[in-house]
Amino acid sequence: MNIYIIFTIFTISSLGFGVNFVTAQVDPITDIGFLQSGILDTVENQFHISNEINIREFFNGNIVRVSGQTIEGFPYITYSKVINDKINTHGMIFINGEFVKLSFEEKVEQIINIEKAEDISILVQYTQRVYSEKFIQIDIKIYDKDQNKLNDFNQNYGFISNTDIKIVILDEEGGEFYSVNGTNNDRGLFSAEFLIPENSQRQTLSVTINAENENSISSKILQVFSLGQIPDDGSSSTP
Repeated sequence: MNIYIIFTIFTISSLGFGVNFVTAQVDPITDIGFLQSGILDTVENQFHISNEINIREFFNGNIVRVSGQTIEGFPYITYSKVINDKINTHGMIFINGEFVKLSFEEKVEQIINIEKAEDISILVQYTQRVYSEKFIQIDIKIYDKDQNKLNDFNQNYGFISNTDIKIVILDEEGGEFYSVNGTNNDRGLFSAEFLIPENSQRQTLSVTINAENENSISSKILQVFSLGQIPDDGSSSTP
């Protein structure tokens, strides 16, 4: 009981509020931040409020007093001032025989963007020209750029495994013709194939290959020529 009597000596001005404000209405249950999160912070600690909360409004709801006790057993009192449809909150919590100022600064989560190096090579062997009802084959190998400076697809060292590969093929109007994604193997290889449908028109397909792992990223754009129906002489795709 004595602790709550001590709380009553704090006035609105002692918590940093003046009495000049623009009249506004606020629903404290929905607009006061810590009532939504259920958390009170000091500079060094964090506390969780209990369900037993006392709320009282002054000056037509422009100042709202909230008092109660945290789950950890510490009593607190806050005053929230409403001005220009914004809420400014101050308060104290009684911890181990002394009052500690509560902190209501909004915590902004920092998102750190790490730029990935473009230090990998995407080497490709693929079907460049194909007729309807034939398959396009795409074989991709990922190498360390510094270890394969000649861009040799068949080099047996310097490859990079566990790299995510995505292939997207677009038609001449920008519509998606085919797509696939996966991870290359321990030899740096990723393979895919897709069928050119029956009675396909002659067109140039755009092939985009994206490769990305934990540290590196790269991309490559190729073209495939879809030649339509097989001519009467029976010739087919040319790798």
